[in-house]
This record gives sequence, structure tokens and C-alpha cells, in this order.
Amino acid sequence: MSSSSAPIDWTPMIIGLAAGVLTRMLSLKSGRRDYPGYPSGYVIQVAMALIAALIGSAIVTSLIAKQLTAATFLTLAATQFYNTRQSERNTLEKEEQLILVPRGPSYIEGIARTYEARAFLAMLVALGVSGLTAWAGLVPGVLGGLGVLVLSQQLMAGAVVGDVIDVTPGTVHFTKESLLYVDDVMLMEIGLPHSRQRWIAEGYGVILSPKGPRGQAVLWNLAQRQAITHEAVTAVGVQKDVGYPEQGALTRMELPNATGRAALGVIPVDRDMAKLVTAIRQTPLLESGKWNRISSPVLVQGPMGGAGS
Repeated sequence: MSSSSAPIDWTPMIIGLAAGVLTRMLSLKSGRRDYPGYPSGYVIQVAMALIAALIGSAIVTSLIAKQLTAATFLTLAATQFYNTRQSERNTLEKEEQLILVPRGPSYIEGIARTYEARAFLAMLVALGVSGLTAWAGLVPGVLGGLGVLVLSQQLMAGAVVGDVIDVTPGTVHFTKESLLYVDDVMLMEIGLPHSRQRWIAEGYGVILSPKGPRGQAVLWNLAQRQAITHEAVTAVGVQKDVGYPEQGALTRMELPNATGRAALGVIPVDRDMAKLVTAIRQTPLLESGKWNRISSPVLVQGPMGGAGS
């Protein structure tokens, strides 16, 4: 006696798998903030994209075929995506020990969390597109997949410093012989005469002005200022070596006025002010201060007091 069963339609799984993998591939970049930078890193991330998309796309097909055990097993595999975050965090933390201007723990955690989120996003896109294909057919599934690809890239783009802060070039100068200023913001005291000469001759300064209360909160966040300093140095370099703190890059708030403004000073290797300003503007906003708002009395009384962004 032969048993017969309806053939399995693999179309939803194939369309969902393709959409999930494409979602991850479009966000797979190489750069200062976008590990991987080597072939081995690409292989790892491509493999994770395939696994995540396969999990998401296979769930719908398994449920339609009434293979509940397979669907349950696939969901358990998703817990392994946590290892992606942990691996990325460990790699970046080891690099911190040999970086002149480190990223900081908050920035590292944000990068690691993003890679975990991208794996889950690939899985969810594959799940949604495969479900749409199974319910509405091939053409709606493909069109829906294209729409989801565009939407997913916008959702994962994230906010940057330039959204809430104005970044403008400033003038490096000294007051009382040894106090280093960028415009009217004091950075630090420099005692060695040759270090002061280098700052005057080669130093760059940038003023960071909040566009509103949220921008103030971003600048008062020490982790965010550390991330800004790191991105600035990564873009243009810094003429500093181990044991020379007076020649290092620094971002500090304007005190004692507490206007919410800040300044960054650096002795760059690449003397390109436009590149420096762009790098600061493109620094990601960290989760630790992303949604906070701070309004100092000085800023509230000024022309920016009514800003709400």
C-alpha cells in the first residue's frame, strides 16, 4: 500500500532565502566602522547571512508541510546569533589596546549589537517574504521582497552626529601662554614650548554646536565625545605616539559657561579640514545618549532655545 502526499512548493522558501541574503549583502560594507575588512570576515558574515535567511525562509515551508518539529528546531538555531555580537565585541576590545585614540566601550557595544541585529533582520525579511509568497503568489512575493529590501536599509541606517550638531572649523590659539583654545573653548594646558609651536603651526580645531536640547545631551555624553574623537583621528590621523599626551586629540565642552558647545583639537597627519568635518558629522549616535535632552539656561535664552531636535 503506497502513501501519497502533496508535493512541497519550494517557491516561498527560495524567494524568502534570496531576499534575506540580499538584505545582509547590501549592508555588508568594509570600512572604519564596518567589519569585516578581510576575506575571512566576509566569509563569516556571508555564512551567517545564509544561515539566518535559511532559518527564516524555511519556517513557513515547514509549517505548510506540517513539519512542526523542523520548524521548532530552526527557531532554536536563531539563539546562536548572540555569538555574532560576542565575537565582534571581543575582536574590537582586543584592538582597543593598540589604538592611540580608542573607540570606547559604548561605541564597541553599538557596533557589535548592529551585527547581531543585521543577522536577525535577514531572518525576519526571509520569513516575511516567504510568508507573503506562500499567501499571495510569486509576483506579489517578489515585489514585496524588493520593497522590504529598501525599507530594511533605511531602518538600519541609523542617526549620525550631523543630524543634531553643527560642525564648523575653529581657530587654534593659546591664552595665558599655555592654555590651548579652539575659538573660545579651552581644551587643555600645554607646558612644553615645542608642543605649543606644533599646535599653532599644524593643529586643527573644530567647534561642535548643538542644534537643540538633544544635541546638547549628545555632547555632554562622554562616550559620544570619545566616539567623535576616534572617528576624527581615524579620518585624518594624529601626530602622536605613545607617551605624548600633549599632542593627542581631545574633545571638550565649553566650561564654565556650560553653553552646550564643545570643541575638538587635533594635530592631523592628513591636513584636510573637509575630511575632518565630514568624519565628525558621520559619527553614529550612540544609544547611551541618543534620546536624551538637556537644556542649559544659556542655550535656552539664545536663538537655538526653541529647537526641538
